[in-house]
Amino acid sequence: MPSLEKFCTIEADLGMNVIGKAPAGMRIDFPFKGTATSEHWEGERPVRGVDYVIVRSDGNMTLDIRATIGEKREAVSYKGSGVSIAHEDQSASPKELITFETGNEGLGWLNNEVGFATGTGAGGKITLEVYLIKT
Repeated sequence: MPSLEKFCTIEADLGMNVIGKAPAGMRIDFPFKGTATSEHWEGERPVRGVDYVIVRSDGNMTLDIRATIGEKREAVSYKGSGVSIAHEDQSASPKELITFETGNEGLGWLNNEVGFATGTGAGGKITLEVYLIKT
C-alpha cells in the first residue's frame, strides 16, 4: 500500500492578479514567493511561482501551479494541479498533486517522484506540507 514521506514545508506570501471572467469561471493568478525547508538540504531555499486559479461556479478553485524551489543549479522545478476549498472566512485549503524536474545531481531522484501537498492559505500567506507518494 502506498505511503506518504515528508519532503518539505513551503511558507510563502501570496499576491493576487484578477484576470477576470473566463469560460470556465473567474480567473485569478496568485504569484507567490517564500521559503522551503527540508531534511534533504540545509537551511531554507527560496520558492517562487504562480498558482493559476479558476474559481468555479460552486465557489471552490481549480489549481494549476508552476514554481521553483532553490536557485541556479540547485533549483527544483515543480508543477502541480489540484483543488482548493474556499471557506467563508476567506481562507482556503489547497490539495495538490505535484511532479518535479531538476538537473541537480543530489536531488535528481525527484524526477521520478510524485508528490502530494496540502495546506492553508489566508491573509495573503500560504503554508504547504509537501509529501512524496512512496510505493
